[in-house]
Amino acid sequence: MYREKNLALAGTVYLLALVGTCLAQVNGWQGMELVCKPLLMVVLSGWFYLNSRRVGDRFTLLVQAGLFFSLIGDVALMFTYLDDFNFLIGLCAFFLAQLCYAFAFIQNIMDAGDLSGLPLAVLLAVGIGAFAFFFTWDLLPHVEQGLELPVIAYVGAITLMGMAAAFRYRRTWPRSFWLVLAGALLFISSDSLLAWNRFRMPMEHAPLLIMVPYAAGQALLARGALLHVLDGGGSRPLPRSA
Repeated sequence: MYREKNLALAGTVYLLALVGTCLAQVNGWQGMELVCKPLLMVVLSGWFYLNSRRVGDRFTLLVQAGLFFSLIGDVALMFTYLDDFNFLIGLCAFFLAQLCYAFAFIQNIMDAGDLSGLPLAVLLAVGIGAFAFFFTWDLLPHVEQGLELPVIAYVGAITLMGMAAAFRYRRTWPRSFWLVLAGALLFISSDSLLAWNRFRMPMEHAPLLIMVPYAAGQALLARGALLHVLDGGGSRPLPRSA
């Protein structure tokens, strides 16, 4: 019961921070963005920690690290108007975040230790990989000189994260799988739109199109990861035939 109340409170603050961030970006209110955008990951990370601290295994620590590096990335990207080097810092921070998420999901897969559901998992992973390949192929000619390798590395990291999320199929609770997969796909969509807007073609309403799926994706990733280790009021082992 406490966790549900905690979820409602954190969710309300998170939603308000998202609305504030979108309003600030659309209207150019930099002071408001400086408060609201970092608050997103602070709230989500705090909520995840408070609900998962009694578990404290490698999986939860990796997810927590992913949220931390996402916070660093969010802050860095707010200052790209001062120096484009901040974009590279943000890219590196999110690169580490994606690796943390990916290794957490891989840990989940290794712990489950069976091959059930493999055909669908492979199909989903191939779809994610194919999208990443063709999107990057189209994007790279438009990427600024010197950023090609960092962009390729980041695409590789987020693709690994998405594919690892896909391979969790039947290796975790069904609700945890679908929430994490949806979060991963939203994260990939948000970053694809961000890259398209920066390197390919500026989009109308770009802040909304980028921030909403990003915030939703992070929230679903965190919620799904929490459901992986918690069930009701306690922890229990993974299902072997979910």
